[in-house]
This record gives sequence, C-alpha cells and structure tokens, in this order.
Amino acid sequence: METNFIYNESAKPEPVRIEQVFAEKPGGGRVVNSPFDIPATTAVGRNEAGKLAPIKAYRLVKAVNAGDTTIEIEKGSGVAVGDFIANGKKAVKCTKVESKPDKDIVTVSLGLTIKVGTALYQAKAEDASAAEPIYQPEFVTGNTIPANNGDTMVRLINGANLRKETANIANEVAALLPTIQLV
Repeated sequence: METNFIYNESAKPEPVRIEQVFAEKPGGGRVVNSPFDIPATTAVGRNEAGKLAPIKAYRLVKAVNAGDTTIEIEKGSGVAVGDFIANGKKAVKCTKVESKPDKDIVTVSLGLTIKVGTALYQAKAEDASAAEPIYQPEFVTGNTIPANNGDTMVRLINGANLRKETANIANEVAALLPTIQLV
C-alpha cells in the first residue's frame, strides 16, 4: 500500500576533492560574495580591493579542437560574458554563454586542442602568449561557499594534495601555489 508515500531523489554526492591537508591559514579567512557557488578547492587571490576573491575554473566536458568556436564546460563554474578564459599562456574573451541543464556552451575561439576533463582558468586579460590568472593565487578554499551569501568565512588551505580529476583549479593556477599538488 502506498498511502502517503513520496519518493525524493537523493542529492548528487559531493565528489572527493582533497586527499591530504598539511598546511592552512589559522582561523581561515573571508572570501568576497559571489553570484555562483564556489566549490571547495577553488583558488582564491587578492582582488583590487585587497579582498580574497575566487579564480574561476572551467572544466571541459567535451574535447576542444583548434578550429572550434565553442567549448562545453561543467555547470556551476560561474562563467559569464566578458570573462577571459585561458589554457596555458593563451587567453580569449567569452562572447556568449548558452546554459543547458547539464553543461554550459561558451562561445570562444581558443585555437588550441585540449583534452576533455581539462580545467581552464579565469585570466586577467586577453593574450595570445602571456596570459596569467585574474589574481595571484594565495590559497584554495576548504569548503563550498554558497552563492549570494555575503562575504563568507571559510577554511583556507595553502598546503595539500588535491585530486586532479575533481579539484576546482587549473594546472596553471596550481603551479603558482608551490605546496598545492594535484595527484
């Protein structure tokens, strides 16, 4: 008998992102308000106001070929028109974002071949050969930060082994944090 029975889908489990932490800022720190959820292991650096702000990571759900004019990335990256999306030392401007239920389709012309699963990063400006992250990374977040929650106190990690498949950080950004390793 199914009287008063309601089936609720279980929430998608949060992936394991952190393998081992061996250094963090005592007491954590405050990260600025964001219009999108910031997953744990997102790199943060000081913005123009001197406050910690996220460096967006855009993980590819489909491989990119050199002639492609769009890329497909995971939902929840916070991608917006006007963002500079980079891989290696090349950054290009995002001109359009089409949001689908399972991914975001972003209009950019990277002119590169990139494997599926690669995390791209938010760059400071468009550049063909000397792109760098929008902020100098200092820490990675140890907690997920909900969107539109105001400036939030969070665990700040500066020494850890992170899972490269699930960490919300590009290789280029992780390389600027000498005690953060992607394993």
